[in-house]
This record gives sequence, structure tokens and C-alpha cells, in this order.
Amino acid sequence: MSTDTQPFTLAGDQKILDLENYCTFFFVVIANRLSRGASAHYRREYGVGVVEWRCLVSLAMEKNTTAARISQTSSMNKSLVSRALSKLEELGIVEDCKTSSKRKPRLLKLTNQGLDLYDRMVEDTLKRETDLRAGLSDQDVDNLLRMLRILMRNSDTLDQRIKD
Repeated sequence: MSTDTQPFTLAGDQKILDLENYCTFFFVVIANRLSRGASAHYRREYGVGVVEWRCLVSLAMEKNTTAARISQTSSMNKSLVSRALSKLEELGIVEDCKTSSKRKPRLLKLTNQGLDLYDRMVEDTLKRETDLRAGLSDQDVDNLLRMLRILMRNSDTLDQRIKD
């Protein structure tokens, strides 16, 4: 690692984080800004927040899925997912697949109203993605996505160390 990009500086023997070179700082700040902005916008426009939106995305991708699977694929806390799904059920956006009255875990799916909401919200989401990518060339985006995939795999490795 070049000294120009090290995530710290030295003050005597003490390492001081250099936020301009500390990747985690950027990820956290960007994620918080994107999540906060999206949640406020989605609540105002559609009556659901970003956690509910992430559940909608998972249900649109997998058609019939469980709360545990949504939690796993989205890296969201199970209790957040459960609360969001309960809200979506109350709103008539999500329903039980009713494959069996005693089926555990429950399989859930989007209702017609849920599919309509997803279709409207995905347009907003794609517009936000386009705005986020402003100033980046196609090659920049390709490189960024390649690097983010590497960092996601690395974060999985870090997460596994905690579990082991």
C-alpha cells in the first residue's frame, strides 16, 4: 500500500485515522446518505421506507420467499425485515402464499398492489442510480462495480472471522 493512500497517519507512535484514505468511512457515509434520502423520499411518495423497499425488491426477485431469506440476501437484521413485512402485509402489498396452513417458515409474495407499487418505485430507484453515477464513464462504472464486488467478498471474509 502506498503511503499516499494509507488509511492512517502517524503522530509519534500513535496511528490516527486519515478519513480521506479510509474506505470504511466513505462506505458508511455514502450508505447513510443514500438510505436516509431514499427513505424520506419513499415515505413521502409511497408511504413505505427503505427497509420496506428492500423487502419489495427481494420479493420481486424471488417471487415467493421467506423473511429469513430476505434477511440473508439483503444483509438486514431479521427483526427489521419482520417488522417491514408485517407493515407491508397490513398495507395489502405482501401476502402469504398459503401453500399450507401450517407451513413454517411462511412463504410470502407480492400482491397485485405490491407489484404495482414495485413497478412505480423501481423507476424512482433507477433515476436515483443514474444521478449517483453522474460524472462516471461506463468504464468507470465497470471498474467501480468490479472493485465493489471484491470488497463485498472481502467483507464476507471479515464477517466470517467474527462468526468463527
